[in-house]
Amino acid sequence: MKNKQLVHRLNRAIGQIEGIKKKIENEDDVDCLAVLQQLKASINALKKFGEAYMDDHLDVCIQKGASIEEVKKNLKTVIAGAFSL
Repeated sequence: MKNKQLVHRLNRAIGQIEGIKKKIENEDDVDCLAVLQQLKASINALKKFGEAYMDDHLDVCIQKGASIEEVKKNLKTVIAGAFSL
């Protein structure tokens, strides 16, 4: 995945977090359900960014000549564990 696509994913997460901030700054009209939904969306956006970033990193490691089996075994386990909640 190219850096431009990774930045796009990260910007989506930032947008979700900014949306939460705007909702809670308006103390007169705080919709708790909407804030929680926005929070979930921001968490999911960050998880997807993290997965894409680590997947891209795995490809770079393989291209640099690391043992494919060793890299796959170690990093895929880390990726799966880090992003499953």
